[in-house]
Amino acid sequence: MRLPGFVFLCLTLHAPAATAPNIVFILLDNVGQEWFGCHGSEEGCTPEIDRLAGTGMLARHCYTPPVCGPSRTVLLTGRYPHSTGFRLHHDAALYSGGGLDPGREVLFPRVFREAGFATGICGKWQVNNLYDEPGILTAHGFDEQLVWPGSLDPKKVRGAELAKFWDAVKREDATQTTAFIQHIESRYWDPVFIRNGTREEHPGQFGPDVAQQFALDFLRRHRGRPFMLYYPMMLTHGATFTQPVVHTPDHPEKNLPHQVMFANMLRYADKQIGRLVAGLDQLGLRENTILFIASDNGTEKSFHARRGGRVVTGGLYTLTEAGGDVLLLANCPGRIPAGRVLPLADFTDVYPTICDLAGVPLSPRHRPDGRSFAKYLLGETQTPHRDWILNEYHETRVVRDTRFKLYNDGRFFDANADPGEQHDLAPGTASEHRAAREKLQRVLDSLPPDAAPPFLLRSQSGFKLRTEARQAK
Repeated sequence: MRLPGFVFLCLTLHAPAATAPNIVFILLDNVGQEWFGCHGSEEGCTPEIDRLAGTGMLARHCYTPPVCGPSRTVLLTGRYPHSTGFRLHHDAALYSGGGLDPGREVLFPRVFREAGFATGICGKWQVNNLYDEPGILTAHGFDEQLVWPGSLDPKKVRGAELAKFWDAVKREDATQTTAFIQHIESRYWDPVFIRNGTREEHPGQFGPDVAQQFALDFLRRHRGRPFMLYYPMMLTHGATFTQPVVHTPDHPEKNLPHQVMFANMLRYADKQIGRLVAGLDQLGLRENTILFIASDNGTEKSFHARRGGRVVTGGLYTLTEAGGDVLLLANCPGRIPAGRVLPLADFTDVYPTICDLAGVPLSPRHRPDGRSFAKYLLGETQTPHRDWILNEYHETRVVRDTRFKLYNDGRFFDANADPGEQHDLAPGTASEHRAAREKLQRVLDSLPPDAAPPFLLRSQSGFKLRTEARQAK
């Protein structure tokens, strides 16, 4: 049957090129650079990730907001917090009140789907409440979904107790809401997921294994066409806000020191990544699948790791290097030369880069703030794509180059020699320092003002900050 001309044109526009690479993006949760051997860690937890970094590209410095909600929003939109208004953590899954709006932001899965790629997600979402907004993942561009919802478990909190929770949320009572968070739906043992809109319980299973099986099945079923899989792992986040660790199938002991259990969680995530890479190999997809691995922010402050001969304490929620300078690597034997090192990147760059790599056009209704590093990644140019990166949280902005780092309140550090930020160079007069500071100040001065948040941002940190502000008046 002969298709009408306009139908043929539409099919042509939405069919990806036969040579288009597949994209798999894995995001680890709450683990900083100090835990990865490719960044100098001495903990020995990440042999699979380290091998991928060594045979592909590793970003030496990659900035992203230091807590998961804003970080994921930057990643998915390609826009800074000052552009989106998401300058504080917003836990939509738990506190409702609004989420990422497809009428306001065009996430990268959406442009991939519109370009004809099969799209999937498995793991953690958090930036929308999946019960308040059924169908939101489809609206954001995901054909197939298996996502931990991250809300209060309705079997544990109901009736009068649920009413108390929502009253505490309305009053922004951080203490009372923290007590309720212990009853969040499980992401680990006996996990809860929403699969394509339907809630599932998995008694006796380990949540990361359920998500991993979904990922491997997605790869198998779509190996005959270009695909994009977004895989935000639950590991290595704690079981709940108040329980920072969990035992794994490989290390079932429940009463080990938390430091040991966290390391075991990371080892399990690394093992899963190795198995996913093996799955790509077995399916004949490895040479044409560009695999990205990143972490969403720094480690919780209760954990520490040895890195390069020094002990680094986790920097979650802080704009220190331990809080916001994260892992970012890319690997594809058929396309990316081994040993590539990208000096600087931030999470806004991911969106334009993966679109560039896959030949996916950007939406005219949504322009990311970031810059593509695709040509550098592929070895087509030796010139890095940027000479500064930006990070933000709440009212604080910080910009750095390959050495120096400047806050918008004037603090100035040699981030390489002084990653713990113990020696403020701002009062100094050295000409080298003055020139670098002036250059970074020009970057800060060039940035637009903060956009207003799209709604009241609800989170423990938001509750505490606003309570402190009210008490200070």
